Amino acid sequence: MRIELALDAVADAAYDTSYHHKVRGRIWRGLEGNDAFAEGHDTDHGIGFAYSNVFPWGQIQEGDRRYIRIASPRRALLDDLISHFGGERAFDVGQMRFEVDEITGHAPDVGEAGSTGQLETATGVFCALDRQLAVEHGLDTAEIDTGDAETKLFWRPDHGMESLQAAIKRSLQRTHERYGDDYYDGPMEVDEPLFDSIEPIKDDVVYPIRFQPATAVNRTVLLSKWYLGYRVRDETHRYHLNLALDAGIGQRREHGFGFLNLSDKTLPRASD
Repeated sequence: MRIELALDAVADAAYDTSYHHKVRGRIWRGLEGNDAFAEGHDTDHGIGFAYSNVFPWGQIQEGDRRYIRIASPRRALLDDLISHFGGERAFDVGQMRFEVDEITGHAPDVGEAGSTGQLETATGVFCALDRQLAVEHGLDTAEIDTGDAETKLFWRPDHGMESLQAAIKRSLQRTHERYGDDYYDGPMEVDEPLFDSIEPIKDDVVYPIRFQPATAVNRTVLLSKWYLGYRVRDETHRYHLNLALDAGIGQRREHGFGFLNLSDKTLPRASD
C-alpha cells in the first residue's frame, strides 16, 4: 500500500539533493501523535515505511507540481498520514517549500501466479553487508574490522550478485516478521530467489552520495539502482514481491532508500 502526495511549489528553489533526513522528519511529524509509532522512532528496526524522492527531479519554480510517494505494509500508518496531511498541508524540505494539494492511495500488485513484470528502484538501494553475510559469501572482512560499525561493508559489484540478493532477502525477512502476514512463509524460508533477473540502472552500478542520518551527522554511502525482473511462482512469492513494494528493499528504507515502483506487468494468458 502507498499514498501519493501531489505537491504545489509555493516558492522558487533549487532541488535539494540532501533531502533524505528532511523528508523523513516531515513524515515523522505526521506520526508523532501516535504513541505506537513514536516508540519506534529511534530503534534499529523503525516502524515500517519507505518513501520516494520528490519527483520529477530538477529546478523548482513557484506553482510547479511535484509528487512524493510513501509506502508501508501497515495500513494504520498510512491512515494516520492521510489524516495528518489532509489538515497540515505544508510540506517543506529545506528550501523546497510545497503545499499538499491532493492525496491518493494505491495498492500495486505484481499479479497472480504466472504473471511477469519488472520492479524498478526509484531511489538507491542501501546495502551494507555485516560480518556474517560477508563470511558466508567469502568476502574480505578487513573493511568491517577497521571501518564504521554501522556502515559495515558497502556492497560493490566485485562482491557478486548472490551477496546482494541475500542481503535484500534478509532485510525483507525482518520486515515480514515484524509487519507481514504470518500465514505465509518469509522470504528466507523459501529456497527460490525473489527476482528472476537483476540489471543495473547506472553504468557504474554503484555511486556515492552524502547522507545525513541525523542532524550534524554526515556520511558518504554507496548506493545502487536496479531493474528487477520477476515471474510469480505462487501466492507466497506474490506476497513477497508485494511486501517489497510496500516496504522497499535493502537497509535504511525509512531514510528514503530502496523505494520500489512496479514499472511493468503482464498477466498470464487464460487457458483455452
